Amino acid sequence: MKSQVVVHKYGGTTLKDPRQLRCCGENICKAYNNGLRPVVIVSAMGRDGDPYATDTFLGLAYAISPSPAARELDMLMACGELVSATLLAVQLQELGCPAMALTGSQVGIITDDNHGNSEIKAVEIKRIRQVLEAGLIPVICGFQGVTASGELTTLGRGGSDITAVAVAAALKLDSATIYTDVPAIKTADPKLVKNARPIYQLHYQEILEMAIEGARVIHPRAVERAMADDVRIVITSLANSDTPPTEIGPRSSLGKGEGVIRAITHISEVTQYRFSLEPTKMAALLDKIAAAGIELDLVNLGDTGHSLTVASKDAAAMGKILEEGKVSALRREDCSKISLIGAGIRGVSKLINRIYKPLMEGNIPVYHTSDSYTQIALLVPKEKLKEAVNRLHEVFFGEGSTS
Repeated sequence: MKSQVVVHKYGGTTLKDPRQLRCCGENICKAYNNGLRPVVIVSAMGRDGDPYATDTFLGLAYAISPSPAARELDMLMACGELVSATLLAVQLQELGCPAMALTGSQVGIITDDNHGNSEIKAVEIKRIRQVLEAGLIPVICGFQGVTASGELTTLGRGGSDITAVAVAAALKLDSATIYTDVPAIKTADPKLVKNARPIYQLHYQEILEMAIEGARVIHPRAVERAMADDVRIVITSLANSDTPPTEIGPRSSLGKGEGVIRAITHISEVTQYRFSLEPTKMAALLDKIAAAGIELDLVNLGDTGHSLTVASKDAAAMGKILEEGKVSALRREDCSKISLIGAGIRGVSKLINRIYKPLMEGNIPVYHTSDSYTQIALLVPKEKLKEAVNRLHEVFFGEGSTS
């Protein structure tokens, strides 16, 4: 069975309407009729504003209450995938391919009890194998699971990617294919850089860094699980079947010499804070920030002052903490973070000059920088984000537009 089974995951934009559903169904049936046995994972249909999208369901709850219970939100959010799985199973049956829609609970996706952001603890594949052996195509609700006590849970936004990788690993497959609205991952967000280039191969660590730093192409926890279980991930699209996909997996090292920038990602809404506090008071402030669940980035703790950034959505919570603690801070709003992703790039002096020079020539201030083995990060004004990304893209990939 191992050589015949394949895992397909279909994202929300690929399922958003009857025409798209049929395209997905035809792709699955093609694999089935060619002797493969697809195991299909689905996301909720469409995006915010579409009738059965997760954000649409959330909007219904928040229209009633400013703070719905996490358990009830999980029950509600799981409805989107149930609609997708059922309709896709019906479409497959209509195309002559036997199929069965299944919830995460029915196929044994066992999670912890952290509602809204649960972790998969086990995948009990007995039911999936039974469905496959009966000649049926299992169409499984992604993004959801069940606790040992029977409570429905969800895996966090984008969690269907995690389901796909976890199911592939449980079935001992060497890959999972994710169908989305782009044929391959790009060197930058094509909404900012019109000439962004496709990337055909990425190492797990590179795509993990990209996902964390703003590239909304795959869930970071899906990459972590794939790396741990040695499952290759293929990113592709039904609309551009002639374009090669992006394959994510182990890749040979770059060897000696200058590191290579593989992609440029960004996070648009960032707020920076700068403090002049003695170490004990700064430590106390950090404790309060951690207790509030606010994630920090670009942290610099030094003798002459401290700085850090938060996502702008957390600025109000930060303001409350500072006000209650009577802590003064210089706040810089409307910032964006740009990350240049690669392998072996830390300490490569030639790269730093190649990054800094075009920004200075474009009169683009750089408020803060940091680097690691796989990332060089820059904090810039949000209004200069598009120009900065395009200038950097032109330096490292030969194409960009500053218009």
